[in-house]
Amino acid sequence: MIKKTLAVAALAAGAVVSLAPQAFADNADPNAYSDQTANFVVYNDPAVLGAKDAGKQIIVSPYGTSHTIACKGNGVDVPLYACMQQDNPGLGWIILQQQDLPGLGPAWVDTMQNDPNA
Repeated sequence: MIKKTLAVAALAAGAVVSLAPQAFADNADPNAYSDQTANFVVYNDPAVLGAKDAGKQIIVSPYGTSHTIACKGNGVDVPLYACMQQDNPGLGWIILQQQDLPGLGPAWVDTMQNDPNA
C-alpha cells in the first residue's frame, strides 16, 4: 500500500514539474519575442472602447488579429515593446509602431515595413 501511495505521489509530482515550464513559457524571458496576439483588439472592433480597462492593446493593421503578433515584454512585469506582425507567408514580419491613443491606451500601427532581421 505504501509503495502504491509513493508511486502515485511521484507521478503527480512529475506531472507538475513537466507542466511548469510550459505554463510559464510566455513569461520566461521578457527580452525574447513571444506570441501576444490574444492581448490585442482590432481598431474597428467595438471592444476597443474598453481595451485599456481589459488590459488589451489595439492593433491598427489590415490583418487585425488574424496574423500572429509577437512582442518583447510579457505585458505583466515588463510592458510590451518591439512588436511585429507576421506578414503573408514568405514575406517575413512587419514592424509595428507604438502610439498612445488618449482614453483608449496603447495602439500598434502597421508601418508597412518588413523587418530585415526577422
